[in-house]
Amino acid sequence: MTRRLVGIKYVLMRKLLILALFGLLGSALQSEESTPVPSFRPAKVEPTTQGAETPQEKAAIVPDGMKSDLPFEKDGNVSLNKIYTYLNDPIRNKPPVGNAMMQYEPSYWNHGAILAKDRKDRQGNIFVINWQNDGEPSDFTVRLDYRQAMTRERVMTKTQEYKNFDGFEKTVIKVAGDDYVRGGVVNSWRISIVRDGKIVAQEKSFIW
Repeated sequence: MTRRLVGIKYVLMRKLLILALFGLLGSALQSEESTPVPSFRPAKVEPTTQGAETPQEKAAIVPDGMKSDLPFEKDGNVSLNKIYTYLNDPIRNKPPVGNAMMQYEPSYWNHGAILAKDRKDRQGNIFVINWQNDGEPSDFTVRLDYRQAMTRERVMTKTQEYKNFDGFEKTVIKVAGDDYVRGGVVNSWRISIVRDGKIVAQEKSFIW
């Protein structure tokens, strides 16, 4: 009888233990279901450009005294064949000893300058522009835009006019004398052939 009671108690305790375990499992599942699911929020991405801006197209450099530059309309009949530049300054551009050709160059440009003032008036940058028009004769302007060491970003202009012109021409434009003394060496340049208010041919220095 005692063994039977012990067995009954054992069975009852086992059942109670199983029920208790199921109760704990159910409450745990309930608590998990009641926990709200957080809404997804993408991580905040900081810009990596460190304040850099989208590159802008470089504005056209307008010559001094002009509100806007002339439009460009290339004409295949008008061409700039060769541009030769020479710095006529015995201090900044001293010809090498033993080179007859280089020593002849300043003599050529200073020919006829007898007085020191005459030689000083010829010192500066010289541009020899070879160009041609294979089309119908027309009026042209050869325009030199340039910046100097002491004028920095300011753009100066020199021009030479040709009326009813066709064929081949060698144009010489100088930034010399007082212009050279005040502004210094020409650092960058742009040469344009202008017809009827439009640029029909153009060449520029590497750092323009």
